[in-house]
Amino acid sequence: MLNTPALTDGPCEGKRNLRVRVEPSTPEGSVEAPPSKSWAQRAAFLALLAEGRSSFRRVPESDDVLASLEAVRAFGAKVEAKGGEVAIEGGEVKVPEDVINMRGSGTGARIAIAVGTLVPKGFGVVVTGNASLRRRPMTPVVEVMNALGAEVVSLRGGLLPVVSFGGLPGGEAEVDGSVTSQHVTAALIASTKSERGAKITVKNAVSRGYIALTERVMRLFGAKVKCDAKYSYCEVEPSELKAVRSEVPGDYALAAFPAALAVVSGGEVKVGPLPPPESGPGDHRLVDYLRKFGVEVSYSDGYLRVEGSVRPKGTRVNLKDEPDLALPLAAVAAVSKGESVLAGLSHLVYKESNRIETILQTLKCFGVSARVDGPSIRVLGTESLRPCRLKCPDDHRIAMLAAVLGSAAGAVIESAECVNKSWPGFWDALSSLGVKVYVEGRR
Repeated sequence: MLNTPALTDGPCEGKRNLRVRVEPSTPEGSVEAPPSKSWAQRAAFLALLAEGRSSFRRVPESDDVLASLEAVRAFGAKVEAKGGEVAIEGGEVKVPEDVINMRGSGTGARIAIAVGTLVPKGFGVVVTGNASLRRRPMTPVVEVMNALGAEVVSLRGGLLPVVSFGGLPGGEAEVDGSVTSQHVTAALIASTKSERGAKITVKNAVSRGYIALTERVMRLFGAKVKCDAKYSYCEVEPSELKAVRSEVPGDYALAAFPAALAVVSGGEVKVGPLPPPESGPGDHRLVDYLRKFGVEVSYSDGYLRVEGSVRPKGTRVNLKDEPDLALPLAAVAAVSKGESVLAGLSHLVYKESNRIETILQTLKCFGVSARVDGPSIRVLGTESLRPCRLKCPDDHRIAMLAAVLGSAAGAVIESAECVNKSWPGFWDALSSLGVKVYVEGRR
């Protein structure tokens, strides 16, 4: 029987100004992998563009997905949501009555900017977000949409708010992909309804797994899209998108935190359902990276099983295409024998926080020696983690990193509601695995 302590203030969904205390624990058991917010956001906008009624099961109730659903509704789709099931009836992009506020969703904001060019000519759409998102660069999506013949303007020198005017001729574009791949995703999705389609060449591409995800979801809707094996070139033709019925798959990047939890605290965790690991870039490479650390990990019947009975060994992994795995793997590196190198992370400075800095600050708070080396983070593992108190820097994955390390050393995390951006049930999930989690809500 698992020792599953009750949360002192109930589930944290909907709360604000949460303080969470995590005490040393040995996790054990099975936990449901949250459905992929990246998949769900792409599907929501494609359903807007598709004729007919699309329906989805296991839709995450994360802030990012809710913001995308609100945007789709603002663009004229009929959206019905109940208990993780969502139906979207699309087929026409209408002019929103008000500004579209994407809150903290970088993916959603960039797709909304691109889709804004599909409103009737002579009209425009304003896209903005919260303070965190307004600090993130939008120049790449502005440039690629303008290269495809649209008129898109940033009102703050490459930052939000951004205005998109109706009319997307299509054509050819060459873009820099060294900061993000989200502008490529946005251009591909919108170009299904352009006049001529699009041919996009991507230089210095990072996060290629997310371009691959975009291609897969687009094909599900019947889009005429194809990319080369390196995702350095993609083309899409004007397409008659069809409505779909589907289930949102599990999210490897979030499932990586329970996996890391088992390694850091010496437990055994199963997490799923998750799609089978495949070849090519993407967060499914978590399985390969954990094995490089010497972790006992297996995949069977949709579930990932991770054992933390043996201390991991330091290694080098290049996360250029899977930057979201840097945080759970930083936790694994923190307890590994010797030094680990997390490479290819220069674009982490453009996330919800400057994750190069916030990962280092979090590791050092727990007594871990870590430093920046160019685009890499070098971590010297320790067997002597110390307790840490920190405030979430409005970055959901930093709070999750602190929780994983706190399961071994103890932690107090302020503003812990930041996990709602991607996984509102995160604290309850940890508790279900036997982690001693205590939540206090202050209004």
